Amino acid sequence: MIFRSFMIVFWFLLFLMGCDHGLEPPKEYLRTAIRGVITYNNWPPVDSLRDLRLVAFKDYPPTDIFNEVTSRQAIVFPPLLGGGLPVNVDNFTYTMDLPAGNYAYLVVAQQYGINITADWRAVGQYDTTGTGLDSIPTAITVSENQILDSINIKVDFHNLPYQPFVQ
Repeated sequence: MIFRSFMIVFWFLLFLMGCDHGLEPPKEYLRTAIRGVITYNNWPPVDSLRDLRLVAFKDYPPTDIFNEVTSRQAIVFPPLLGGGLPVNVDNFTYTMDLPAGNYAYLVVAQQYGINITADWRAVGQYDTTGTGLDSIPTAITVSENQILDSINIKVDFHNLPYQPFVQ
């Protein structure tokens, strides 16, 4: 009888220890990111394409691009120490981790010359208006532990968006 009571209490305590957050996944599996497809048209000659990155800026237009990138106020994908976005493809599906917050300008940027701090131009931006009548990109807000889907960007190297990088 004592053994049976002990086993019931033991199993009950074991059950309680395993129930802390229901079906919620552990925190290490939660991710804060954006996801979408970059679609490309009219690729330039290979020698004019030194690097290609997706960059999320908090402000539009960016005021000090180099400082924003180096201070991580602007998030670069893929990170600067690795290779850039794939080139000469029709489209590329991406998932970009970034801190929760508001981002006023999401842009595909092309490095076209050898000066890594100055030779950049916008070749595509996130813009849900799709009219091309304005130069204002669409801002996004990413919440903690959320993957914001359908952040799609069209890049047409023959029809570039407004150039806030040009000083």
